[in-house]
Amino acid sequence: MKTILLFSLFLLPVNTFAASLQYLQERDLDKIAMSDYHDSDDATLMNIHYVGDSTECAVAITLDNFLTYTPIGTADLDIDMSAAAYDTLGEVCDYINADADYECTLVDGKRDDDSSLTTNITAATTTDAKAAGGYYLVGIDSGSAISDGSEEYITRLGITPASGRRVVLKYCNVETDGTGTLLVYGKLAKYAGATDGVTRNDSTLVIGSIVTANDTAEANGNIYGGDWLEFAKDEHVVISGGNVATDQSSTALLECFWDEK
Repeated sequence: MKTILLFSLFLLPVNTFAASLQYLQERDLDKIAMSDYHDSDDATLMNIHYVGDSTECAVAITLDNFLTYTPIGTADLDIDMSAAAYDTLGEVCDYINADADYECTLVDGKRDDDSSLTTNITAATTTDAKAAGGYYLVGIDSGSAISDGSEEYITRLGITPASGRRVVLKYCNVETDGTGTLLVYGKLAKYAGATDGVTRNDSTLVIGSIVTANDTAEANGNIYGGDWLEFAKDEHVVISGGNVATDQSSTALLECFWDEK
């Protein structure tokens, strides 16, 4: 009997290890490999989707205001983005989401971005947020006083993982105009169950010290195929390149590779 008990105890760690190994293998097979490429004018700060009764919802952005018309000619939302309560993209999106007729999602924008980062938009049938998928073309420039999006100060790439999955960032290729930095924002997996009272989201700087040289392509992260940064489940991740003083030209790029597990 003692021999049997001893043998069973000896097998327990092996069985546990085998089960853990099987789980890890299955999880690895279940991963989704992803990549995305943005040049200087590809960034979309937010997506606006109108789900109300009107047949049309035109989006407009002026120097200080975010506006919608349902339909064109009939004013609906009017958000003063110069007001302290709405001077960040997160606050603007929260306000829009509070209206049952709208859904707002940050794409390449992050919650603490200044609202003035949005480029001007003229209300038209081409800005219809009622269309399938909503209106995505809320771009970046040096401030909303620039109406044509010709002065992008930074490049952005946002990642929203599939529901129930996490982003495991591998590496990013970046080329910017002027000396800048590659920045990564998000809530890391190690803080998924944190109880320290600190708020962590897509405004949380994870990597902020990688300097990029003027017009010089480089790769940052684990370029040999391994994992670099693992984020918490269902968390929005934002990668940013360049700086807030140098316009990014057509040569600027930001390309990232990641898994969703």
